[in-house]
Amino acid sequence: MTRILIITAFATLFLSNAKTQNLTAAQVDSLINSKHYTFKAERMNPQRGGQKYLTTEYFLRVAGDSLISALPYFGRAYSAPINPEDAGYNFTSTSFDYNVSNAKKNSYRVTIHTKDKFNTADFALTVYNNGKANLQVTSNDKQPISYMGYLKTTKK
Repeated sequence: MTRILIITAFATLFLSNAKTQNLTAAQVDSLINSKHYTFKAERMNPQRGGQKYLTTEYFLRVAGDSLISALPYFGRAYSAPINPEDAGYNFTSTSFDYNVSNAKKNSYRVTIHTKDKFNTADFALTVYNNGKANLQVTSNDKQPISYMGYLKTTKK
């Protein structure tokens, strides 16, 4: 019985990694500078508790002049939302700052600061040349949280 569980766990892990989209360095550069891409979250790491694998489609989409966030949140919130559906980072923003800089080890650092939400959020996305990425989110009403995943292309 234990063997079956171990084999199932490894198969699940292998299949979740197999669906990632490998990009070239030129494709990553093009996506970051065009501001048309989607960060697909596969795992999340709250400050309290362990890492959690995400099985549903969670993402952060940069689409030119709009930012669409559909990310879950686990952790300590300092104020309760009026609408329970707003517990995570679920919103669309049309007023935000977008800055790109080169980071260590052939990667990019994208910082996004929303300006049109009551509780602003800061997104720090580290994107590597193969398309894998890490996202750290900080807000004034929640503990910071990080997500691991990959970049994928978005149709304009």
